[in-house]
Amino acid sequence: ASCRKAGIKIVMITGDHPLTALNIARQTGLVDEDEDHVLTGKDLPNMDSLSAAWKKKILSTSIFARTTPKQKLDIATVYQKAGNIVAMTGDGVNDAPALKQADIGIAMGRSGTQVAKETASIVLKDDSFTSIAAAVSHGRVIFQNIQKFVVYLVSCNLSEIFIVTVLGFLAPASTLLPLQILFLNMVTDIFPALALGVGKGDETVMKKPPKDPEKNIISKKGWIMISSYAFVITCTVALAVIYCQQVLKTDDQVTNNVAFVTLAFAQLFHVFNMTSANARFWVNDITKNKFVWLAILLCAGLLLLVFVIPQMRLVLNLAALSGEVWLVCLLASLLPLVLIQVYRLISKKKA
Repeated sequence: ASCRKAGIKIVMITGDHPLTALNIARQTGLVDEDEDHVLTGKDLPNMDSLSAAWKKKILSTSIFARTTPKQKLDIATVYQKAGNIVAMTGDGVNDAPALKQADIGIAMGRSGTQVAKETASIVLKDDSFTSIAAAVSHGRVIFQNIQKFVVYLVSCNLSEIFIVTVLGFLAPASTLLPLQILFLNMVTDIFPALALGVGKGDETVMKKPPKDPEKNIISKKGWIMISSYAFVITCTVALAVIYCQQVLKTDDQVTNNVAFVTLAFAQLFHVFNMTSANARFWVNDITKNKFVWLAILLCAGLLLLVFVIPQMRLVLNLAALSGEVWLVCLLASLLPLVLIQVYRLISKKKA
């Protein structure tokens, strides 16, 4: 049931009697109770000259009985030529050719022969089909984490490029300094990104269709999201700088510090935008990830520490900021998170 929701089709290919195969398929939920369609090995034509109708028939069949090892290999080939990624399970010597032909050969660790184990890509230590589903789920979570890691890092770094460019025009004397950018890249970017890399994934990971292997890690839609994130962060940082410059009448050093602090905290809060579009805001895979919270606490502590230690303030050209300036920085840094979450909420309601 989990594999079906994940868009994975399960096919039984066995040498057993058709009625035995059908009975087991019904008991395991592989087919419906009223299903009685089984293709036997003697029914199958020569696979070297299959017609389009037979290919369609094979691809729509879930149970094959009384098959030979060669037919098992041929059925796997038909699925591969139709554009499918094929994982084949087996335990005997006769299964070795099919295990070799499949994109992923899966051998039984307990009952499997040595030949099957050496031919396969994966060996199941418990001979359980559940382990295959769990492995698929884990693999999808890893891929999802890689995507979040990349989106987070690229959007944060792109925002730094945008901010340096925008402030270069609006407030040249207040733009970010090289050492400040280096500090941001070493501290506020790295730890939250690493925390995203060890997340447990969201609950819908096995309710989505498989990813097309031909597509890139970041899709066109993903690049639009990255650019949008960077744009929103840039706007809020520029807004904080202009407010402090025009309303609070701060000098260039303080205004520079405003850009630095606002961007740093905006990047830390931005990690909560890495949830899936349909996830709840308060309870999701990011808020459940303890490493994310530890990363935020660590980065926030390091950021405050550089303001406390005089030598670090000197290196990063920082000044002692007033409570009013700190309030502006924190409110402005929260704004990207609020705006993006409100946009998602509106999009969900429209959908």
